[in-house]
Amino acid sequence: MKLNFGLVVFCIIIFIFMIEFIKFVYESNMLSDSSLFSIFDSNPDTNHKKENRMDRMLRKDIENFDSNAQQSLSVIDDSNVPDVKFPFKNSRDNNGKKLNVIMISAPFRTEADENTYIDLKKQGMHFCGISSYLDFPDKIVNPFEDRFHEKRNHDYISMVSSWLYCFRPEKMPKNLLNSKLPMMLLTEADLKDTDGYYKPDPTIPKEYDFMYICLDDDEGPNPKCVPGWQWYNRNWDLGKKCLEVMCSEYNLKGIIVGRTNCEFTDKCNGIVKTVPFMDFHTFQKEMKKCKWLFVPNISDASPRVMTEALCYNMPVLTNYDIIGGWHNVIPGVTGEFFTDENDIIPALDKLTQNYDKYNAREWYCKNRGRNIYGKKLAEFLKKNYPQLNNPNVEWADI
Repeated sequence: MKLNFGLVVFCIIIFIFMIEFIKFVYESNMLSDSSLFSIFDSNPDTNHKKENRMDRMLRKDIENFDSNAQQSLSVIDDSNVPDVKFPFKNSRDNNGKKLNVIMISAPFRTEADENTYIDLKKQGMHFCGISSYLDFPDKIVNPFEDRFHEKRNHDYISMVSSWLYCFRPEKMPKNLLNSKLPMMLLTEADLKDTDGYYKPDPTIPKEYDFMYICLDDDEGPNPKCVPGWQWYNRNWDLGKKCLEVMCSEYNLKGIIVGRTNCEFTDKCNGIVKTVPFMDFHTFQKEMKKCKWLFVPNISDASPRVMTEALCYNMPVLTNYDIIGGWHNVIPGVTGEFFTDENDIIPALDKLTQNYDKYNAREWYCKNRGRNIYGKKLAEFLKKNYPQLNNPNVEWADI
């Protein structure tokens, strides 16, 4: 039997044409018969991609999704953004991916920090300053702080393109005030996940009226009560004076985390106890046993413990002169202010007599937290960093 060569060639051409036609229709997303797809897509990964694409098509038809909305669903490749360590901090998008904006949160302590900054800059990273440590970027007044940065005379304002600050307007450092940098009032403590870990636990009874954190400066096996970084930062000198009022005038029960070998007024004997440093989860549980938080601190830029307390629905009794966190203290709602051992009395009167009327958690959830301030941070970064590696970031974290 002879084969007609011309007929064979014709059949091959027709076959190829049919294959190309089916591919064209398939790639144009006009085929809807799943059995036809199965002829060409036997690979599970390919089928998964096909289903995702079909799902996007359906949503685009129903919800009028545009191409920009679809791009926001993708996850960025952050492999070119290094993981950084203090005093640098990574910023991240809503998918947990690293953004190419690195935060400078504290003074450099070593030449290695200086070299890290240079290396990050060479890698194309961008920088944002954040007041997250003592008086930074102002002169640090804590006498126990490392002074390397002063010897090197670093100009942090010139290293960044914007700044996240924590200061009251009247106490804004001159170098920031005169910098003309884009700025926003935001602290790391404003980004707590109020829907996650930080929630009140009604099963834990209240054992104390207040908690005060002033860790030991001597970390030896038998710590001595010596002045140091914590003593100064947590304002132990003022704290002791206030404790005398709180115990003698109000008979308040309290727990001090730290100061385990420090002497203070005997008027607190039997009602205020000191405990050493605790691991994170133990500390959080202990905090929930308290009605409110005592914060006499001044040199504190971003006291996370304050917002943790607010998330647990604990009002905060706070020094009016604290550097950061003051914007979360709303008298009669989230806490009260005082400045010394004398005007703490009217603040204590309000707090103790109206304790059940404070709505610390409700206010924080409505005005702060990752869902609100994370979005503000994302908008701030998108506005001031045109080269942001995720221009569709919905909310950001630090």
